Amino acid sequence: MVSIQRARRILFARTDRLGETLLNLPAIAALKQTLPRASLTFLVHPELRSLMSSFPIIDHVIPYPTVAFRAWWVRARQLGRLLSSHRFDIAVVSNPQKELHLAVWLAGIPCRVGYGRKWGWLLTHRLQDRKALGERHEVEYNLDLVRALGLPTSIPQWPAPRLDHEQTEVLQLLSQEGVKTSEPLIVVHPWTSNPIKQWPLARFAELIRHLVRQLAIRVVVIGGVDERDQASAVLPAGLPVIDLVGRLRLTQLAALFTHARVLVSNDSGPVHLAAAVGTKTVVLFGASSPAAGPRRWGPWGAGHGVIWKPSMEAITVEDVYEAVAHGVG
Repeated sequence: MVSIQRARRILFARTDRLGETLLNLPAIAALKQTLPRASLTFLVHPELRSLMSSFPIIDHVIPYPTVAFRAWWVRARQLGRLLSSHRFDIAVVSNPQKELHLAVWLAGIPCRVGYGRKWGWLLTHRLQDRKALGERHEVEYNLDLVRALGLPTSIPQWPAPRLDHEQTEVLQLLSQEGVKTSEPLIVVHPWTSNPIKQWPLARFAELIRHLVRQLAIRVVVIGGVDERDQASAVLPAGLPVIDLVGRLRLTQLAALFTHARVLVSNDSGPVHLAAAVGTKTVVLFGASSPAAGPRRWGPWGAGHGVIWKPSMEAITVEDVYEAVAHGVG
């Protein structure tokens, strides 16, 4: 077993969606703070490769090779072969999967930390997975993985990405939309991948009308390519709302957030991207289960607003408008 303090090559694996992946950055920052000489490689979903490469604390990014039509143990063997060539000393597996656990074992990585389920017996350091109880924030759960190695974890700040090129692109795009460099913005993200977390689009449209008319501030609506066909449902006719739905890469979205006073959103990945670059958020939760609520999944850090009611239908336009107006002020 290699000495953890002498480790020089660390693999950190989180291979699912944007928000879940971003919430591992404080744990990665804690690792780099404690082991500054170690090189850290992040194994992530291929769509997140460019974004994660923009964070200087991450030395290398490996896109998770997803080939769905192959058996999981075949994928594990191929991934293990890929990882073995890097000669990692430590592997931290943040999202428990049999495929990942088998791959880091096959790669011969001497120190392997993660959760004791889904073939967790292949790990050398195992934690009980209590996340379903929703007792703490996801960031704290991820920091537990670092603590399991016997390393200190004074909670670090969000690590900052390097977005010089994207800043230029976003400023040019906003200029084309008639926005001045110093003009304040509110960004609205009306979508989510889970229908249970969706605030009605008609209420988002009404909220945007209130923001434009009462606060006299420019509103930018964002979303992915898949939401492009739904954008008209939240864009009030006759108002100068900027439609950037489906038009931004993730790195450009991060740059846009740095120019925004606040992001308004359902519980979704862009919330954590905004928090990561220091932008205030107002986030809507309608979950009854603590495991799906803001205690675990809320924006991490100070200065954010959270509206949590028993259902999304129970959240009124007035609730959100007041929270946004407070955040802008």
